[in-house]
Amino acid sequence: MNLYKRLFKTLNENEVRYLVVGGVAVNLYGIERATGDVDLLVDLQAQNLKRFVSAAKTLELTPRAPLDLDLILDVKTRQTWIVEKGMMAFSLYDRINPWFQVDILIHEPVNFSERYEEREAMDFEGTAVPVASVDALITMKEGTGRPQDETDAAHLRRILTEFGDD
Repeated sequence: MNLYKRLFKTLNENEVRYLVVGGVAVNLYGIERATGDVDLLVDLQAQNLKRFVSAAKTLELTPRAPLDLDLILDVKTRQTWIVEKGMMAFSLYDRINPWFQVDILIHEPVNFSERYEEREAMDFEGTAVPVASVDALITMKEGTGRPQDETDAAHLRRILTEFGDD
């Protein structure tokens, strides 16, 4: 089974509340661009994070940093990573296919609950995938200072102009 499909299917089966963001989301909106990972905005509430950790263990995803996956459950630890390490995402990878990386945002660049309500449900090989709205993606990408994010935001704004925000 395709690694992406397996990821989304396992997250859904574990009832994880998440949104696909980043390059994969941009691709799903029809904008071709290379990306090396799957970026997820996950509801950071304790029960949801426990479901996420369970799903990640089922998928046998391994943290890139020499850290225990369960550390992501602790709010104070995540805050320390953000403040002291400048960490914005917790990276996991598949040991068998090390190119397959999943990055979990450990902060909320946008209000998760609000953005989850306006998500787009997209089909990926028969699996429903919750994708952040075009507006949410633009908000997340603007002002990061990264050229790729500025380019993505410009393409996404063009989608809004050409097709409207349904």
